[in-house]
Amino acid sequence: MKEQGSILLVSLVLLTILTIAGVSSIRLSGLQEKMIASYHNEQLNFRVAEVGVLEAENYVTDTFISSNAFSAACTNGLCFSGSGAGDPGACVPGTDKPWEDEAVWNKARTANIELEDHPSVAKFIVELRCYLPREIDGPDPDPLNLTDWATYYRITVLAAGIGSRSRVMLQTTYKKNQ
Repeated sequence: MKEQGSILLVSLVLLTILTIAGVSSIRLSGLQEKMIASYHNEQLNFRVAEVGVLEAENYVTDTFISSNAFSAACTNGLCFSGSGAGDPGACVPGTDKPWEDEAVWNKARTANIELEDHPSVAKFIVELRCYLPREIDGPDPDPLNLTDWATYYRITVLAAGIGSRSRVMLQTTYKKNQ
């Protein structure tokens, strides 16, 4: 009679161990699925940000943007915190980092992007970083002649359209010949 009770006890202990192992493997499997989904969303957001950079560069290329349109308040996503924005000889870029201010992204420009049937929005700001000589190997540019200079921009893109937790920010610089 004692032997039958001990077999029952051993069987219950083994069943409990198998149940705990099964529940643990199910939880681990669920965690792996969440990690894979998060990684996939992050990769999609990265691609959205890359396309956003291209859209922002196209905006800068195709749009005449007066130096007066840029401000420290980043109105319409156009930022400049330095001095002398309209004068290549006197322009000094600021040291502000507007992309770190969450409120700036409410004023940012947007690009609607669809990847893998997921509609997304990439927000971007364009910072005026002053001017560069139009021709690097050419003669020294005349500070009074705007056609000797190219406008120099920093573009920052924020993509957060796919998945609620993943946000990707990319930056690039862009030189636009007048």
